[in-house]
Amino acid sequence: MCSHVDVPIVRRRYVAIAVSAILGAGTAACGGDDVVTEVTQATVAGVGQLPGPVERVTADELQQGPGEQESSSAVRPADLGLPSLGELVTGNRVIMVGDSIFASTAPRFGGSMCERLNEAGWDVEINAEPGRFIAFAREVLDVRFTPEQGLDWDVAIMFFGSNYNESPTNFRSTLDSLLDELSPRPVLLLTVTEFRQSRKEVNDIIRDVGAQNTNVQILDWARITAAEPGLLNADGLHLSTAGKNRITTEIALALGTAPTLVTDGEGDCLPTLFIEDETQAAQEAAEQSSG
Repeated sequence: MCSHVDVPIVRRRYVAIAVSAILGAGTAACGGDDVVTEVTQATVAGVGQLPGPVERVTADELQQGPGEQESSSAVRPADLGLPSLGELVTGNRVIMVGDSIFASTAPRFGGSMCERLNEAGWDVEINAEPGRFIAFAREVLDVRFTPEQGLDWDVAIMFFGSNYNESPTNFRSTLDSLLDELSPRPVLLLTVTEFRQSRKEVNDIIRDVGAQNTNVQILDWARITAAEPGLLNADGLHLSTAGKNRITTEIALALGTAPTLVTDGEGDCLPTLFIEDETQAAQEAAEQSSG
């Protein structure tokens, strides 16, 4: 564990990487009666400033009170004035757990998640397999999160809900259990693209549970992809090349710079035991990465 040291030169280098990637990810789109509103540019410590606009807001949302509208337009932790996760920890170990969305950003599918986060000083382990429900996170933590045996993490990032058994009670109880186990470690939860009506139910749970846990931050991937459909493939769920770049950049911005970057340099991409990818989603991801 190392103490936090602020070195502007190192941080300016990472700003260029993060901003360059996000500018190349595509521009916001709108359609129908939706109204595009700009989100105030947010500065994330250790990373830099985010460009806008990023979000599509409906006319109904514009009728909300000032406080409600501000909350609904926040798509990333920095929009709410929250610190980067790197400012909340002293170590640099990140465990990522998810389904095909995270799997597509892993090295085995040609994804750049590790590379991008390693540049900011994070040691990253991506445990993600296609077609997985939230119960998969329990499998991962049982094997990869055993503090009593010396296997611990500073930050956890989870993406679940694309695959959903239509049971809000089960989803919420599982999420609550996972967060209880990880507490007090900072956790970044991502909402899911609402390609089906039931995924709005999933996102309501994620946002509500996040609001009730002070160690949790929300990255609202649902609102980002609703505003920018070019981030998705034709199925309206899985990531296009631009989408992979964007979700990687958004997570990098939420993490900020690892507190160990100055003393230990760039981080490592850690191996994963979870590589069961024999599904249609995995095949599509492999075809895209090779094409």
